[in-house]
Amino acid sequence: MKLILVIVISFIMTVVSIAQQKEQSAVVYGDSSYSEYGQVAERWIEAYNGTDADQLIPLYSENAQYISGHVPGLVAGGRDRLIANFQKGMKMGGHLDGLEILSITHSCDLATVLCKYNANNDGQKVSGRTLLVLKKVEGNWLIVIHMTVV
Repeated sequence: MKLILVIVISFIMTVVSIAQQKEQSAVVYGDSSYSEYGQVAERWIEAYNGTDADQLIPLYSENAQYISGHVPGLVAGGRDRLIANFQKGMKMGGHLDGLEILSITHSCDLATVLCKYNANNDGQKVSGRTLLVLKKVEGNWLIVIHMTVV
């Protein structure tokens, strides 16, 4: 399991590094590309702050990975497993209070969205970072890797 985590993190860092080297202009703020990727993060917050984790399903690819210290073994593999994980957080009173997009990088059919978030986890205020790796699948940007650090 640790080997898988190392491979996934290495992949993410490689994609981000290559995209930044090849397309320095790929980090965009305030144009249509920004809103296209940023909307995925905004839709995620709306769905998570709702009462039904199934609203998150259309945002993820079937084989999506969620990497977090909140998950046993650090990785929830597959959309069904990660949705079940988010449902637990929602039932415990988890609520995202705010999200700041720090950077967006894209190259071809891959994009990364790095965010800072503020949340309320059952009365406890927390902040952290989220990295979303998006892939364009049949015209839609889907989350393929979602990594959260508190």
